[in-house]
Amino acid sequence: MKKSLSLAALALLALTGCSAGQNGTGSSQEASDHGTFEGVTNWEGSGDDGVAFRATADVAAPAGVEEARTLMKKSETPLHFLAVTVDNIHGTQPVSASSASFTTPEGELVEYTMVGDYLNDYEAAESESGDAENRVIDVHNAFSSDEYEVVAGQKKTVVLASENDYPHDVTRATVNGTTSLAPSETSAETDKATGAPEPSEAVGSNDKLADLNGTTLKGNDINFRIFSPNAQKDLNAAMPTQLKGAWGALCSNAATEEQLKETGATANGHHWRPFQYAVSESGVGALSGNADYKEYEAASLAEMSHGGVCAVIQSADESAAAETHLATVGHYLGNSTLESTVEVK
Repeated sequence: MKKSLSLAALALLALTGCSAGQNGTGSSQEASDHGTFEGVTNWEGSGDDGVAFRATADVAAPAGVEEARTLMKKSETPLHFLAVTVDNIHGTQPVSASSASFTTPEGELVEYTMVGDYLNDYEAAESESGDAENRVIDVHNAFSSDEYEVVAGQKKTVVLASENDYPHDVTRATVNGTTSLAPSETSAETDKATGAPEPSEAVGSNDKLADLNGTTLKGNDINFRIFSPNAQKDLNAAMPTQLKGAWGALCSNAATEEQLKETGATANGHHWRPFQYAVSESGVGALSGNADYKEYEAASLAEMSHGGVCAVIQSADESAAAETHLATVGHYLGNSTLESTVEVK
């Protein structure tokens, strides 16, 4: 038979002086005349077939979750976590711990559900790279419904999440909506809680590596922007081997696209060439297919961000992308000679 505690039993626990906080730190567990428990963070209860639950509120985020929420642009909506240790060692059937709820004296219900409910790869796909989308999927899979099932003979700690703060005052606590929880002196085994695996490779950033500005000798504004790590990776993946390198764009509100396509830069020993020169010097001939489209897309995205016209610029050295923080821009005359130069920073 499922075990639960009535309000009268809860009041009796308070009268006998039972009080301890998370990890025995002394948070008040005394019930008021209305059966309200104040400051309780540790709970326990027993379900059918000998399964036992221990829950601890306000635990740290499991591995991978905060990273995935950042990739989803959800870091400004914090999650609150509840660890639940499910002891099914003496059970004969599998059991899940997929939800928990806490009722306040005002009748409000604070519900915790599976962490996977708060991880959506589509939200990463809208604004991040394919790497970011895949990472969110990996983290989501670590908190799928299967991960919340505890087979007979097993003890496991799972983590639930809520967008609502954990309540200070609680009149009723349950796990799975049916098993009642009572205050406990013992916390869940948080050090054994499940989490997502480390990423197989780091997820790159969509932030520009550099955004340098100046004015040409003709009075035209000039903006030298170096594309983000994700854009660098995508462009190099689409290009033939001879054209792999570092990528950016020269943009202006006053200069024409034709002028920008004849403009280059030097920076920290690196030479940046207009893309048409880079193609000619590489010996690959005219680009086609995905490579041609990716260059066009890069210029178009730069124009959308800048608001003027842009032309793609490239260095044969991939390290130039991260090492360029100050540059000299001028008319391009060969591999390294520039005339009418100005500094951008």
